[in-house]
Amino acid sequence: MSPRTPEQNQALREETRGRIIRAALALSSSNGYERTTVRAIAEAAGVAQGLMYSHFASKEDLLRAIFQQSIQDVFASFALAASGGAGPPTVEAIIRAACVTVRERLDFWRLSYGVRMQQPVLAALGPELTAWVETIRQTLERSLRAAGVAAPEVEARLLFAAIDGVCQHYVIDPEGYPLEAVVDALVARYTRQGAMA
Repeated sequence: MSPRTPEQNQALREETRGRIIRAALALSSSNGYERTTVRAIAEAAGVAQGLMYSHFASKEDLLRAIFQQSIQDVFASFALAASGGAGPPTVEAIIRAACVTVRERLDFWRLSYGVRMQQPVLAALGPELTAWVETIRQTLERSLRAAGVAAPEVEARLLFAAIDGVCQHYVIDPEGYPLEAVVDALVARYTRQGAMA
């Protein structure tokens, strides 16, 4: 058997890293972040505890990686929303793209929502989480401002909460939640209020 190529090694490393993240997310969601040990995560991921430390310096580093995936998903949804033209994406495009992203990565988001509001998680992420949230809020505000919405700084907070709430309700019951109807109603509400360009 010939040695692995650098590309094969990188693919194996990424696959192992993904297994660790999924195991940490699942255990933290069901047992709580604080009660989830590095040993339990390594065991669930099928890796040696020492190997886990070659991917993540600490449990907090692993937590940051999980939330960076969340942020990458959010920015991917913004990119999808903006793919239609120049300037900030429309509010409708943002709402629809966010729901597409959550639907496509349902398992990740179901677990992520289960972890994100735990007190130890909020404490561990601290200012980083605040900065991520602010970046998302500012992106929404730019789109609302471009659409001519009055008080876009307040509307951005309302829109952020609405999108987040819709997505959370969807991941709780993806088979029974009327996602398309709710998204259409949210889009229509902004259209009626003249909030979309």
